[in-house]
Parts: sequence; C-alpha cells; structure tokens
Amino acid sequence: MASSWKESHGHLPGTIDPIQLAERGAYLTGTLPLQSMPRLAQGSLEGSGDVMVDLAFERQEGEKIFIVHGALRAHLRVTCQRCLEAMDLELKAAPWLILLKSGERLERQEGDADILVADKPLSLSGLVEDELLLALPMVPMHEPDRCPARVHAASVASAASDHVGRGGKSPFSVLSRLKKTK
Repeated sequence: MASSWKESHGHLPGTIDPIQLAERGAYLTGTLPLQSMPRLAQGSLEGSGDVMVDLAFERQEGEKIFIVHGALRAHLRVTCQRCLEAMDLELKAAPWLILLKSGERLERQEGDADILVADKPLSLSGLVEDELLLALPMVPMHEPDRCPARVHAASVASAASDHVGRGGKSPFSVLSRLKKTK
C-alpha cells in the first residue's frame, strides 16, 4: 500500500481509535506478535511468530463514512486434518470494514464491507485476530498431491493393483463366490 503518511512502522500500538485514525488518513504497517492473539495461537502448534499488518484508515470524500482496509498475513504451523501431521499454513486476510459510531446508521452499504461499531478505542491485536480467524480454513489440510496420507494411500492402491494384475488373487474374489451361491 502506498502511503503519504505512516502512523507506525514496525511495532504497532496495542489499542487504537479507528475513527480518529480514519479522520487523519493514517496507515498502520508493521508486525504484531502471534502471542498477543490467544485464540489464533491456540490453533497453532508453535504459538509464536509475527503477524504482518498493513492497514489504511480513510474517510470517504464529502461523507462521514470511515473505512479501514488492507492486508494481514501470518504463517502458522497447524495439524493437517487428513493425515494428522504438522503442516505450514499461510493465512491471508484482506479486511474491508466500515466504521460507525454507536447509534449511527448507514443508508447504503459498500459492496462486501462489514460494519464495525467503533465508539471507543479497541485492541488492534483483537481486530487483526478476528479477521485472521475468519480467514482460517475450517479444516486445514495439505494440498491433495502433497498430503502424506494421500501419497501412502496411492502407493498401497498401486501395489494392490500390481498384485492383482500379475495374477494375484483379488481380495474381492471371495465376494464373487458368495454372490454365485445365491
């Protein structure tokens, strides 16, 4: 994100006032420790590392509509739910939020933007954690061609078909005899 003014670079603040940042047209760019996000760290095997944050806070021209958008990225080590082995997961989120003060209403909503009521300072790590949790796959798994479970299953199936192809007895031949006796 190109920016004319950066609010922070490197270590980011713990709490922010998003509407005030939008009034100033601020950018927040830097990292947050994964340890500051307990729900996200709980799903990670290593619970450490950094989350890359690049957020722009804006006010739309001529209107009292405040927006925050940007990109979030984290690398997590999680358990593949197919093979139960550890795997690396690159988690990316592109939040697009409309900021409202308590009691305000929005006459029309921008495309896919979500609404965030922000009438008081809020935890930046909490906001980032919520967005990354929404981007987290429901069932994390290796790519099908890279999963050890699939590779093992394919080699077993290949060995079984080779055995049958070379004149070996099929494990289902017993079933065909049972079918013939009826």
